[in-house]
Amino acid sequence: MAWRLSLIFSFVFVVLGILVIQIDWKSAIVYGIVVVIASCLLLYMAKTKNARPVYWVYAIAASLMTQFTLNFILNTAHYTDFLWILSTIIFAFTTLGKNAGRGILLFHCLGIAYYVTYGFNEHYQLVEYHNFEQRIVLYVEILLGLFTISYLLNQYVSFNNYTKNQLKILNQNLEDQNEAVLSKNRENITLVKEVHHRVKNNLQIIISLLRMQRSEIESEEAQKQFNVAINRILTMSMIHQKLYQEKEPSKINIRDYLEDLTAELVSLSEERVSVRVNLEADEEYADLKMIVPLGLLINELVANSMKHAFKGASEGTINIQLKSESNKGCIHVNYWDSGEWLEPTKESGFGLELIEILTEQMEGKCTREGSRYSFEIPLEQ
Repeated sequence: MAWRLSLIFSFVFVVLGILVIQIDWKSAIVYGIVVVIASCLLLYMAKTKNARPVYWVYAIAASLMTQFTLNFILNTAHYTDFLWILSTIIFAFTTLGKNAGRGILLFHCLGIAYYVTYGFNEHYQLVEYHNFEQRIVLYVEILLGLFTISYLLNQYVSFNNYTKNQLKILNQNLEDQNEAVLSKNRENITLVKEVHHRVKNNLQIIISLLRMQRSEIESEEAQKQFNVAINRILTMSMIHQKLYQEKEPSKINIRDYLEDLTAELVSLSEERVSVRVNLEADEEYADLKMIVPLGLLINELVANSMKHAFKGASEGTINIQLKSESNKGCIHVNYWDSGEWLEPTKESGFGLELIEILTEQMEGKCTREGSRYSFEIPLEQ
């Protein structure tokens, strides 16, 4: 735009200067200054390829010249001056931004206020009769002013339309990319769920094989060991079952999982006792890193309770509490039962060793008072 304006101004004001040099030498000087400025700016742009300083020079020079003509050349008509003032303001807003545009607008408002206050009446007393040549020059300058305003507004509208089209293209590209990402994510979720489903099926096959092998064993103690192994595998199988049923396969609902797990463990127990499980959990979801060892941990604790706490009893209660402490970044797991342990709790054994291993895997801490366990497990940040 700076190139085109410079060329247009150079040509038109050369013509206007030639037309008025014999009629109004003051206006001819102003036109000559415009031609010199436009020519210098053309050379500057040809050398630097930088248009922004050119915009500043045009805005400032045009503002100074129009206000000088308006307030100090009082013997000529000022119809075109107001057109150039309007052109300068529009030019400043469209090329230099709103702050520069406001500054130019304020400058012209002050200049016009000075003209109305001190020069308006004097201007109408001094204005001269315009002959035909002067009216032609005035007409040409008015046309040029109107053309400049129209050109600036057209450039502004064209730039806005171009920006809107580019923005629309970018938004469409973003939507396409987003849809591609979502589609890929849906595919990944489907694949992950399929993996969990197949793992669960494979674990169920292993459980079935162990149960078949258990039925062929006569030793009651060996059968109990098979049951313990089956329950541990069942715990992991239920985790994978829950994961492929969840909308987000990377997390699992703690309450739902533990309720199903404890109900399954109680129902599979060989002890004929009615056991109620009281579960309290204020932490809603857990990731796979935490839920697998936590599930195995609860499995070991429930197995110990069913084995030692309720012998000879008709009913019993198992209590599990999960309390989240976000300020400490951890979750507290408390476990106890209402039974009376007929066999003393041993300080060693694979079950207790497994509890310690699982606690360490979760980077947690364990405290024990008889058959009551308390765990402090850090949450994933």
